[in-house]
Amino acid sequence: MNQTTVEMIRAHLVTACLAATVIDLAVMSLLFFCDFPETLFETMSFRMLTFTLLLAAILVTRHAAGIAFRAAMRRRHAHFVGQGDGVCVSAMCPARSLVILHLHFTGMPYVPVNRTGW
Repeated sequence: MNQTTVEMIRAHLVTACLAATVIDLAVMSLLFFCDFPETLFETMSFRMLTFTLLLAAILVTRHAAGIAFRAAMRRRHAHFVGQGDGVCVSAMCPARSLVILHLHFTGMPYVPVNRTGW
C-alpha cells in the first residue's frame, strides 16, 4: 500500500474517530444529566443512527475541506508545484488545516512550505 492511500485512509479514520467521540459525549451526557435509560442506546435503531451520523460527519467534513481548498486556490493561498507533483499551502492561509485535510482526503500530494520557500 503506497503512502498516499495510507494518508487517505488515515484522514477518513481520524474524522470518524472525532465524530464518534462527539457522539459518545452526547450519549454520556444524556445518560447522566437527562436520565435516559441505558437500554435506549442498545437498540438497532440507535446503531443505525450512529452509523448515519458518522457517515454524515465524514461527508460534511469532506465538503467543507473541498470548499476551503477551492477558496485557497482562488485566493492564491495554495498552488500546484512543478508539473502537478504536489500542492503547497501558504502559511498565511486562514483555512490551512482544512486545505491540507482536503489534500489528504483526495490523495493529492502535499508539499510542505519549507521545501518550496513560498
